Amino acid sequence: MDRREFLNLAATASALALTGPMGSAFSAARDAWATAFRAALRDKPYLLGWLGTQEARLKSPQLTIEGQWPTDLRGTFFRNGSARHEIGGMRYRHWFDGDGMVQAFRIADGKVSHLGRIVETDKVKAESKAGRALRRTFGTNFPGMETVRRPDFVNTANISVVWHANRLLALWEGGSAHRLNPENLDTYGLLHWSKRTQGLPFGAHPRVDTDGTLWNIGYGSAFGVLVLYRVGADGALKEARPVKVKDMPMVHDFVITEHHLLVILPPLVFERGEGKTILDSYTFHADRPARVLIVDKSNLSNQRWLEMPAHFTFHYGNAWEDTHGVIRLDEARYENSSVMFGPLRDVMRGRGGSVKSRPAQQHLVTIDPMRGRIDETPLISRDYAVEFPHVDRRRAGRRYRKVTTLLSDPTARARHPMPNTVARLDIETGGLSTYTYAATTIPEEHLFVPKPGSDSEDDGWIVGTSLDFAAGVSRVSVFDAQHLHEGPLAVASLPYAIPLGFHGTFVSA
Repeated sequence: MDRREFLNLAATASALALTGPMGSAFSAARDAWATAFRAALRDKPYLLGWLGTQEARLKSPQLTIEGQWPTDLRGTFFRNGSARHEIGGMRYRHWFDGDGMVQAFRIADGKVSHLGRIVETDKVKAESKAGRALRRTFGTNFPGMETVRRPDFVNTANISVVWHANRLLALWEGGSAHRLNPENLDTYGLLHWSKRTQGLPFGAHPRVDTDGTLWNIGYGSAFGVLVLYRVGADGALKEARPVKVKDMPMVHDFVITEHHLLVILPPLVFERGEGKTILDSYTFHADRPARVLIVDKSNLSNQRWLEMPAHFTFHYGNAWEDTHGVIRLDEARYENSSVMFGPLRDVMRGRGGSVKSRPAQQHLVTIDPMRGRIDETPLISRDYAVEFPHVDRRRAGRRYRKVTTLLSDPTARARHPMPNTVARLDIETGGLSTYTYAATTIPEEHLFVPKPGSDSEDDGWIVGTSLDFAAGVSRVSVFDAQHLHEGPLAVASLPYAIPLGFHGTFVSA
């Protein structure tokens, strides 16, 4: 497939996915969702996490600290997520639609500062100038919105952030990465790896190997292609290989081992319909298997396919393979994809969405490619829903034991529907150490940060943000990884609330 064919397919697919019958322009003044959300906020204060911000920039030079922040923890904790949920009186119809805002928590000498900036995408610049929503998104499609000209036309840069080859990248998954200035978070613009790959989907969860190589995927459901990327430690693209896939689904994450890339494709099939959003063009087929693609890292054309029971996964922690080639990985496993069509949509109008399956459960998946056998084992009690698994990134693709994740502990009686507990799971022994936040606090993804000079998975800190919706502020906490249950060593509080986001990375000084 040459570059012209590839890009033509990408542009055509995006346009077909997002175009629909054109009627009169949507009237923001009569947006029932915005009205309903404001009314619900009075009775459900936790909705503050999805209120969003109209500020392009948030800044706090010195956060108020309770406790003793470790002086040898130095660096920047970057985070990304949907932040601008409304424009011109119109409220987006899905949590994934809001324009991205990258946060930078600077940590040094026991002090913490904060800077947040909306990523200046082409979409943000056009809509800020117009004062209204112009372009259709993943889950929002109003009459009168502009037809998509190319994938990056609707790029919201709102899912994650990665530091690689001394570059800070804000990532979406339907288009290009955006390069940011790591000091002031100015947006430099789109990062094009090469002329051939310009504008192609570049996923939100790249994996950085132990040698500095960045591996990633990009999926184009509408035209049946999965793109495999290999980027050198120097930041130069080494290879981008398209793989034609029948019924190409939405694939949010993947894993690497020492010798392989492993992509699990759920039976979430793109079935285009006139006037549908991208989201509503997907259908989950519980009667079809999930497909497992195993790719040789030394030769991306060397591929093997297996099948496993139907399920859906947003996030994996890590994977590794033993001397016999048996692969083990952990995943936050859903029975189906209904979480995307219910709660993540309905929260934008202040409703609790119905989920037609259990919440995600942490599983260990064992794959024996030689025998074609796949086994799944629950790692945590089914009473606990999980999300956002994270491991010591120095163990990427190598044997590991500890996973940091979020849990929903039903005994804690949280006053919100989100996870309420941060946990450290030993996947070999099943041991679990937890800390449960206050009933009016929503924790976000927490990361393991190793102590300088240490190579242990336990010798470090757990760093994560949270929203105290009763106080109306966001906070960043630091824990001793070996004593998580004892609570935070220190908590730094902002004077304002940040919209709930998705993923981050810690860059040590």
